[in-house]
Amino acid sequence: VLNRFYAICNCCSCCCGALKAQRNGTPMVISSGYVSRVDEEACVLCGACVKVCQFGALSLNGKLAIDEALCMGCGVCVNHCPNEALSLVLDPSKPAPLEIEHLIA
Repeated sequence: VLNRFYAICNCCSCCCGALKAQRNGTPMVISSGYVSRVDEEACVLCGACVKVCQFGALSLNGKLAIDEALCMGCGVCVNHCPNEALSLVLDPSKPAPLEIEHLIA
């Protein structure tokens, strides 16, 4: 768009206008093409991932639940899981991921 490079950021919703708008129902952020998946055997229900999800896609209620419709595949939850119980997987229902290597070539 306008010869500018755009990518998903990991900013917080407390000060980012785009994330605030997204949380209030105005689509401003596009999915990475991935969604978070939980390894239920590795998950100890600590809630660290729930606290850092800017999109409200994670919840605890006896187990970790991921709302794939809300998950933007940013990976913040994956990076904050102390037990490596979360990962990102390609979601064919989401837009295709940006392949930066192909754009550079």
